[in-house]
Amino acid sequence: MLRDARHRNHSPLLTLLHWHYVRSGELFSIIPLSGLADHVVNGGFPFEIPAMKPLLCGPEGCFPHPDDLQPYGGFLDARIRFERVRFLLDEVAGLSREQIATCDLIPGDAVIREFIGGSTIQIPHNE
Repeated sequence: MLRDARHRNHSPLLTLLHWHYVRSGELFSIIPLSGLADHVVNGGFPFEIPAMKPLLCGPEGCFPHPDDLQPYGGFLDARIRFERVRFLLDEVAGLSREQIATCDLIPGDAVIREFIGGSTIQIPHNE
């Protein structure tokens, strides 16, 4: 959601509404072919959700309000994803915006920096 908002000009609501396309592509192209990869990298770290929370939640956050989904009653997958993410964010204590702005807590080469900013890795399509 954060990368879509930052680099694709898609709101988190639009990302949720299009999630079925993402999942379909994952099921068709990624999961069946993952066994053919030379290397598999699991980039998930415990600090990632707390680091994303201040960007998604709160007065300056971009996560949709439940009322934003009202016009999309038939988008069951979007509603399910919304509820899952909202529950997860509610259960996690987040870092502050100040904490994620510096590389003190999160290394500049951590994959999550692509989503929250401050990456020291040069990614041509993000420049």
